[in-house]
Amino acid sequence: MKKCKCSECRCFGLIRTRTWRIWRTSRPIRSGSYVNSGESTTHGIIDICIYLEYISRLFIMQSQSLNWGIAAAGRITQDFVTALGTIPNSRHAVLAVADVEGSRAQEFAQRNQIPRHYDGFEALSLDKEVDVVYVGTLNPFHYAVVRLMLIRGKHVLCETPLCLGLEQAQELYKLAEQRGVFLMEGMWSRCFPSYERLRELLLGDAIGEVKLVKLQHGFRLANVERLASRALGGSITLDIGIYALQLGQFVFGSAPVKIIPSGTQLNAERVDVQTEFILDYGDNRRLIALITGLENLENDAIIVGTKGEIKLSNYWCPTQLTLANHAPESWPLPRAKFDFHYTNSCGLRYEAEEVRRCIEKRLLESPKYTHADSLEVIAIADQIRSQIGVNYDNVLGRDA
Repeated sequence: MKKCKCSECRCFGLIRTRTWRIWRTSRPIRSGSYVNSGESTTHGIIDICIYLEYISRLFIMQSQSLNWGIAAAGRITQDFVTALGTIPNSRHAVLAVADVEGSRAQEFAQRNQIPRHYDGFEALSLDKEVDVVYVGTLNPFHYAVVRLMLIRGKHVLCETPLCLGLEQAQELYKLAEQRGVFLMEGMWSRCFPSYERLRELLLGDAIGEVKLVKLQHGFRLANVERLASRALGGSITLDIGIYALQLGQFVFGSAPVKIIPSGTQLNAERVDVQTEFILDYGDNRRLIALITGLENLENDAIIVGTKGEIKLSNYWCPTQLTLANHAPESWPLPRAKFDFHYTNSCGLRYEAEEVRRCIEKRLLESPKYTHADSLEVIAIADQIRSQIGVNYDNVLGRDA
């Protein structure tokens, strides 16, 4: 059966070449939208056999494992694969890994018992058995690799930050929607059970009206090349500061009306290694953050309301939440085959499960972190970088 070649097509190649009638509910949908009226489309003719094949493919997707490809053989991708290993194999399978250095991909595949490894990302994008690609390359290469996978019809989960600038991110989300494939920036915080519990507490008025979010987030990272080098898209704001930005968005439900950075330290390459900022949300509501790569901090967030407060331990990946005058609530992570490189990285399993859930429901975005949410946070990060004098001219758009 010939596949549709229309660049706008969302039929996943199951449609031929004349007019046919199909319920819109069979097509990929954005989160929160579900249309029950039928419509005519000119993608092609479809007889009952092809339509049944189309429907059966949906049931197959729900009964079989989600097949992952891994773009880059590094620490974060190793943690992701290790986290996947804590989920039953019937739900997720890693079929292939690719890296710009073929030997690294081969070693990664051997260590993790992955069937296929590729020298470069082109071959991964052409692997017909891969459903979704997890992109964990260095920051400047996210755009090119994600774009390649989207063009080839792959669903994509990309590590934060999705891109080094707002325009690139807007382009990728538009492309994903045109191709009818799922794309999510990996804001894994939103997928933790603790964040769902936080939402319940806030909606239930457990602490009254929130007036203040205060946090400190710091590790000794100033000498880590990928964070200190401008050519590699280094920035403490983009690496860990975006978690503070997304928490403000999650709690207050809007973008700040004013951004006030202070206490910024730039290294010799004019990359931010420390910054402080206040996000003013109006009506005397603020987020105050210290983000640093110069020292280790407690890394907790305190959410202060008119009737109490909530503490998130390791706020960007919290396994514990404490409502004032109550016992802590905990969500322990399971043991894994390998040790992890980063704090609570086993929690990447929650993100993977969210991706599977969305793809099964044929969503183009996750309701936990929508395209609009992502673009809003990227825009705030852009404003902060602009104010503190950090730019990525001649770095944007690097080919992988």
